Amino acid sequence: MIRNIRRGALEKLARLSARTTSSTSNSDFSKLYQRCPNRGAIHDDAQDRGDTAFAKSQMKIPELEAIIALCKAAPFVESPDVASELLSRLSHYLFLSSTQVLSYSSDLHAYEPSPYEALTAHITSAVLSIGATHNFLRRHAVDAINQYVHVWSQAAAELSPEQFDDVERVEHSTSGEMARVLTLSMSLLGFLDASAEHAQFWNAYERLQLVEAVRAALSEPFLTALETALSIVRNSRSHIRGLREWRRCAKHYAAAGRPLGAMIIHDRFLRLVVACAALLVGSTETKPGDTVLEYLRSSFSTNQLVRSRADDALADGLTRTSLEEMSRLENDLDYLQRVGSAWQQRQAASIKAKIITTYLCCTVYDDDVAESELILTWLENTLGDPTQTSFEDLAATVLNAMAVLAQVDGSIASSLGRTLPRAIVQGGFDEKTSGVAAECLAAVLSLLPQDAIITTLYSLGNVISAVPVSEKGIVGSPHTNGETRTSRNTVYGIDHTGSTISLTPSDIEEPHQVHITVVQTVVSVARNCKDEKVTALALSMLIQKIGRASRTVDAKIISDSALLGIHSGLSEFRLLLKLYVRICHDALLKDDHTILQAVLQARLTISRELSPVSHLYDVYLTHLLDTIVSKGDAYEAKNSHHRDTELAAREISQLLSPLALLLSRIDAESDEFDQPSDAIIILQRDAWFNIVVHGFDLTTELGRTYLKELTTLARYSHPLIHEERAALIESDIELNTVLRRGKSPEHVSEQRKHLTQLLPSCEADIKSLNYSETVFLNTAYLVEELRSQSGDCTKALAYFLDPKLRTGPLGNCMFTIATMVTRTYVAKTLSGKYHAFSTPYLSQQLAAMFAGCCHRIAKVQQAATACAEIIIRDVPSTLCQKSALFALLELLSIMWSSCLEGETDEYTWRSTFTSTKCNISIHLSDDYDFRSATLQNFHKSARKWVKGALDMAPLDIKGLLQTYLSEYEDEGVYGHISLGRSFALEMGSVIPSSDQRLGAIEPQQGFSINTASDFIAQYTTRQEYKFVDGLNEQEEEWLRTSGGSRGRNTVLRSLEDATGLLVDLENRTLSHKHVSIAELRDILRRAAALLCRMKTDQTQILHHLVGIPFAVFSKQSIKLGISLWMSVIKENPRMEPRLLIELAECWESTVRRRKGLFSDSIRHKDPFYGKQEFAPTDKDAVSRRQQAVYNTIAPHFRLLQFLSSHFNASRLGNADVELVYNRLMHITLDSMNAGCSQPLAREAYFHVILLGLRILRHATTLSETVKWRLKDRILSAGLAWFAKPPEWSFGGNRHQIKAETHVLSDIQSSLQALSSVGASRTIMAKQELLSLLLANEQTRLMVWLFPLTYEKKHYFTSGQHHKGMPDASVTAHLKTAWAENPRLAVHLPQRFQSARLAQEVRWQVLNFPHKVLDDPDALEILLAGQLPSDVSFQLKYLLYWASVNPITAVSLFLPAYGNHPFVMQYAMRALERHSVDVTFFYVPQIVQTLRYDVLGYVERYVIETAKFSQLFAHQIIWNMKANAYKDEDSQIPDSIKPTLDKVMDNLESSFSKEEKEFYEREFSFFNEVTGISGKLKPYIQKPKPEKKQKIEEELRKIEVAVGVYLPSNPEGVVVGIDRKSGKPLQSHAKAPYMATFRIRKSKQDANIAELDEDEEEATSKQNTYEVWQSAIFKVGDDCRQDVLALQMISAFRGIFNNVGLDVWVYPYRVTATAPGCGVIDVLPNSISRDMLGREAVNGLYEYFVSKYGGEDSIRFQEARSNFVKSMAAYSVISFLLQFKDRHNGNIMIDDAGHIIHIDFGFCFDIAPGGIKFERAPFKLTGEMIAVMGGSQESQAYRWFEELTVKAFLASRQHAEHLIHIVQVMLDSGLPCFKPETVQHFRDRFVLERSEREAAEFMRGLVSKSAGSYSTGGYDRFQLLTNGIPF
Repeated sequence: MIRNIRRGALEKLARLSARTTSSTSNSDFSKLYQRCPNRGAIHDDAQDRGDTAFAKSQMKIPELEAIIALCKAAPFVESPDVASELLSRLSHYLFLSSTQVLSYSSDLHAYEPSPYEALTAHITSAVLSIGATHNFLRRHAVDAINQYVHVWSQAAAELSPEQFDDVERVEHSTSGEMARVLTLSMSLLGFLDASAEHAQFWNAYERLQLVEAVRAALSEPFLTALETALSIVRNSRSHIRGLREWRRCAKHYAAAGRPLGAMIIHDRFLRLVVACAALLVGSTETKPGDTVLEYLRSSFSTNQLVRSRADDALADGLTRTSLEEMSRLENDLDYLQRVGSAWQQRQAASIKAKIITTYLCCTVYDDDVAESELILTWLENTLGDPTQTSFEDLAATVLNAMAVLAQVDGSIASSLGRTLPRAIVQGGFDEKTSGVAAECLAAVLSLLPQDAIITTLYSLGNVISAVPVSEKGIVGSPHTNGETRTSRNTVYGIDHTGSTISLTPSDIEEPHQVHITVVQTVVSVARNCKDEKVTALALSMLIQKIGRASRTVDAKIISDSALLGIHSGLSEFRLLLKLYVRICHDALLKDDHTILQAVLQARLTISRELSPVSHLYDVYLTHLLDTIVSKGDAYEAKNSHHRDTELAAREISQLLSPLALLLSRIDAESDEFDQPSDAIIILQRDAWFNIVVHGFDLTTELGRTYLKELTTLARYSHPLIHEERAALIESDIELNTVLRRGKSPEHVSEQRKHLTQLLPSCEADIKSLNYSETVFLNTAYLVEELRSQSGDCTKALAYFLDPKLRTGPLGNCMFTIATMVTRTYVAKTLSGKYHAFSTPYLSQQLAAMFAGCCHRIAKVQQAATACAEIIIRDVPSTLCQKSALFALLELLSIMWSSCLEGETDEYTWRSTFTSTKCNISIHLSDDYDFRSATLQNFHKSARKWVKGALDMAPLDIKGLLQTYLSEYEDEGVYGHISLGRSFALEMGSVIPSSDQRLGAIEPQQGFSINTASDFIAQYTTRQEYKFVDGLNEQEEEWLRTSGGSRGRNTVLRSLEDATGLLVDLENRTLSHKHVSIAELRDILRRAAALLCRMKTDQTQILHHLVGIPFAVFSKQSIKLGISLWMSVIKENPRMEPRLLIELAECWESTVRRRKGLFSDSIRHKDPFYGKQEFAPTDKDAVSRRQQAVYNTIAPHFRLLQFLSSHFNASRLGNADVELVYNRLMHITLDSMNAGCSQPLAREAYFHVILLGLRILRHATTLSETVKWRLKDRILSAGLAWFAKPPEWSFGGNRHQIKAETHVLSDIQSSLQALSSVGASRTIMAKQELLSLLLANEQTRLMVWLFPLTYEKKHYFTSGQHHKGMPDASVTAHLKTAWAENPRLAVHLPQRFQSARLAQEVRWQVLNFPHKVLDDPDALEILLAGQLPSDVSFQLKYLLYWASVNPITAVSLFLPAYGNHPFVMQYAMRALERHSVDVTFFYVPQIVQTLRYDVLGYVERYVIETAKFSQLFAHQIIWNMKANAYKDEDSQIPDSIKPTLDKVMDNLESSFSKEEKEFYEREFSFFNEVTGISGKLKPYIQKPKPEKKQKIEEELRKIEVAVGVYLPSNPEGVVVGIDRKSGKPLQSHAKAPYMATFRIRKSKQDANIAELDEDEEEATSKQNTYEVWQSAIFKVGDDCRQDVLALQMISAFRGIFNNVGLDVWVYPYRVTATAPGCGVIDVLPNSISRDMLGREAVNGLYEYFVSKYGGEDSIRFQEARSNFVKSMAAYSVISFLLQFKDRHNGNIMIDDAGHIIHIDFGFCFDIAPGGIKFERAPFKLTGEMIAVMGGSQESQAYRWFEELTVKAFLASRQHAEHLIHIVQVMLDSGLPCFKPETVQHFRDRFVLERSEREAAEFMRGLVSKSAGSYSTGGYDRFQLLTNGIPF
């Protein structure tokens, strides 16, 4: 034992030394060399002489151990020097090993098979490994090997048989002849084995030399001497001491199956020959020949051969060797068969196999060198000798060789394909050989045509049919041992023309053995062919043979057919499974155990072989489960059915093992198991119910018998309640039919009794349960108990997802089951016998329970809390495990974040929250009140649990808490707030009650004592250890600052290194190369540490420490920088001034370079200046843009916090600090005079103002003049924010808005405190105006923050936010504003509702227009919708005025402006300034302005723009065609028609040749598509199938030309048409139809995650994708009003997105293409509300429940949220645009739950029939309210009200631009327009009201709509008149 330990230690030491490249490697090897005497000092000349003097000295065991350890380490040596020395030493040992004498020790017995062989083998392998690894040593290694062979040959030549003639005189000493011959032979065996393993080391020429040298050395005298010596050893008497060890060694070889002698040497020599031959054919395998043959059969191709002269010579030499060896073997064959022993015959067979393999390789390499006819003769002769084929290895080699020859030579394949089957049938092979033969036959047949395979299969099948044998005729069991087989002199008569195989009863005594072989062969052939047709044929044929032979053969067919089934087609596989069911049933009736076992084995085979990713896996799993479910009748009340019940139970038991094995193939964590289909989950559940009904439980014999299988099933089963199903109203327990099986009074009583035994505490509840409920609970207990015993007690919580299991008796019983299975798990933990149930595993269960404590369902929380209590109470140490404690802390943080989400993104709630640290995921509801209650309860429980654990193990718990704190990474939005971290810190400070010493401290009044200081000290120490451990040797130099002169040099060197590293890092950041935050943190942290310890100024390092975070300029880099800067300031205060100056310089740089807060990339555009889209609202895109702006602003915001804090801390400490801050503020405020248009920057912007006010207030060294100038700049910068239209806060971040109002309030307070500073009239006027504007901004923010409860929710701001502007002060304030910034004055009327203010602002613009040329809004004030009479000279300034938005520019072409040239020119210039992508949206308005285009400006714009965009040109033409006539039948031309015709002609004539071709292709294609509608008119009264057939016929005629598109989808190209998609739509007099097209689109993926201020545009990439798009084509139906309505909806969409409002609309596309013609995009995945009524859904709420689940389900809540957001948007739009005819046919619901309005035939001032049935502002029915929570107090309804109010407020700001869209269309002739339409439209915006009043107005409309009777009355009217349900 000690020797083995020492040997292992030496080997490990050697290997570790070999892997080391440092200088320590040599020293370690030297220690090993010391264990060896100076044998390596032998001189080369002595070696050349073959001097073996040193070999005569005995080697002792320590030396042997050291040598072998060095040899085993040799392959791992990396150092060239070490390798060279090691090779030199080992070479000398190799030279000596053949004659080495070993000092006897019992420890030598540990070396297998002998120490002599092991020594040479290890040394040889080591020498070859070193030579192969280190190429420069290869020649040395080759010489060492050659020298060994030379020495060995010389020593062998000195031996002769005559030396052993006189037994008495033979020398038995360790150096005598006996020792020499035996040592040489065993050494050679080791050498040959090692050489064969490393044959690839030599090249072909060297291999040939080696083989020939060894063969020459194996002389006949030596081999005879060896045999003679061994004979003496075997026959010697035991008293001869010198022979005792040799006799033991010989016996050991014999016992190992390798008798020492000449034959084993020949065998090992041939192994080397085979290895060399294998390399000829490209095989890298040099292991036994069967591996080479396997390579030749599977991977070899003749194309792989690369021949060379050396290879040719080697092939020739190996062929000669194999021929000579075969000749020698055949000469001895007769002797061996007559008198040879069994082991000699076995050795001869092995030799022959290697000879055949060698010759085969040579044949494959070159048939001219080794003839295939000769080897085929060898193979046939061998196969014809039963004695030889009785040896499995030889038989396998022969059969595989035949397969290889067939692969090489096709003619041989044909012959073998006929003869091999006969050999298989008549050869009498044992089972293993039969398998090989079958595989080889399959390989041969795979080379032949399919007909040959089928013929062979039929021939083999006929063998089974040839001899019908009764069961009585079986005289014995089939033999598998070759020795008991009947011998035959001939195997087969080689008849190359025969194709059938006959077998008569006289041919063989045991035909069933042949039948079994045939079955095995058929299966193997079919499997290897990999052809479903052949497999199906073989399977069918075998199944038909069942019953034709013995039961043993039937069993073989049944069991092996499974191997075919898994490779067959789906239908054949299912038929086979059904066959097994029938056979199993019959066998159970007959009690036939043989057949039952065969069926079981077949099923197990399928379970074992089927991969979870196979398409048959689910089929088989479904079959097994379905079969279990199908067993047993629905009602089995009578005793007569008792036997049937037992039979069903037995049938079920037959399926449990295969099912368990099949499920165990899947890892419980794999995706395949986690996501099974719903059908499988249902079957799985029903199978469990049926198992329990038929008596399988833990107390019955059946349950105990199959406990293992049932446990496996439970482990891989889902809970019996499926979450998706549990969300529905109807419970599975009520509906499941399996639960009612066997229902009878007796069974009810039995089930209740059993359940009472399991749950004694629930006896009263159990009495009230019905049969189904009782069976369900028994099943649930069984499944979860078994699952708990297999290692999971958490799945019981899932049952409470079913509402029926949450309350009442069922809920009580299920609650008890959940706690009981937890106790079962805990009991196994407490027993201490099971590692899988130890506390680390229990802590994982507890972590899952903690997640359950935060579940969205209260009952799950209760059950999880109870289970967690059990675990913590019984095993409190579970909380001392990282997984449990970390999970608790993470869940606290998650729950805190989930509650905070209601403030950070008010209406966009998340359901799933995940912790990557603990791999925990929880699903929460949308009810924030419930989330808050859950957090409070969990926090309370967590406090109790952790305090209990602290009392037990305070140090461990606190250590884990410190680990948790150290592993935290701040990546959250509100990164500094983490409830888990706060809780950890709190608990870490608690004094445990078990601490008697600290607990004895008397409490002092007014404060509490804790251990926070000790906890933080330990945490800090651990952080230091953690940091230092991460340093390498070079990095440690940064921190070495002591040690005399050497220390000073080190410091200087480290400073230089640090500076160089920082310079490189800054250069990389400035050149925009990627630098990870981890690298940044590491380098800067070390630089800061260096500065903290330096006593001299290190300005360069400080410069980089500040500059690098600014160079990166991200929120992470600045946060890191602030942390490090504060460290340097506090640790080394003398650095503070310099650091502040560097910081100020970097800040100024960001201002000059327009980065962050000052960047142009965050500019917020008016929605009417951007591209409008016809697409559903994309919340993700809005959120990405919002996050990008946040990320851009965040660095400056963090810096402002730092500067503000630091100024307050240091303002009286250094006078220079004030000067630095003063300069910094002046530069910043100058840059802010331009204002900021980004609402997300409001907080940061006013933080700058607030910082300036604080500096102004607290500065002590600034002169009054400097203060005056600073205050003036502060006020100017503050007023600059308001020199733009007022803006709402962006997005739903309530925290952001609250913070903004606080900042505004603080500024107002600071302004009041600074009234005396700079008290000039101008300053005071600016201050008063700013105060007024700040109050107004607060008011607006408060309205947005609290749209429903404004009066109740303003307590946290100052009382000035409600101030207005009295008329008396209008003139003064306006004068101040105009003097400060005319743009500020222009936008005052938008903030204050004052007629006088508006008049005076216009007067200013009218008299001083040159002051506001940069503000387009000023022009709208000047003109006021027409050309006023008081405007004259001002018009010349239009040539320089900034461009208005496109729709305002279009409106300037209206007659109200009198076609004034200046106005027309300005309108043209404004339109041309905008991209065609923007103006494309206003094509209908542009066409209408052609009515008034007297001067031709519009026509010119149309023609010139068409040159840039063909799509624009096409849309213009289609719109002009649609507006050319007033009627749908093109009979009444519009007055504009001549103008339109002229413009169209000019437009078409302006096309280039390519443009003309594209135009003709597009319009020809579309005319063909729309023409189908006209062709359908004769079929209007025909049935739908006939109309559909006509549509499909016409669609097939259409050819899709290149580049064509649908007018409603100009951004996509049509690439195909679904020719069968045509569908006629219902219409009384028209023929609309629908068709589907394949559209290819390009998606722009803009990289806006981080806005780059250095580039004007973000990088983007075009992604092409294809979609199916359906469209409706109408003829004879005016679509222009729908076009206008959807255009307005799209404009509203842009407005809502512009403020980040989380509402949803879908402005689908409608394009009018001709009078009464148009194309309408079909809404995907949606259904109309009236269709729901036709489908017998009672109401909208019922539809939501049936589609998405109950209100507790996540899907329902997500759908409800989508419904609320879409309802809010469409409600506002419906009111403003006055959509009527809102019956259920015009309201759609999509799959996500959004509501979508369609069909806008009645809007603005018209209603159906001219009677306004619908008097409500918009449609808000009771069923809609039911979906939104059912009451007006619910959260969802409150969200709806708030979003509706906000959508209205956002729309009011853009009322004039929306009016422009309508105003331009008034003369279009649309029926929705009346003379008062525009005025009514404007009135609905209530622009005369303030924001607060407008919010109250909109809320009143909501209330009015909710209580309206007219809505329901109109729905009833539609039901009576049109049959539209409601």
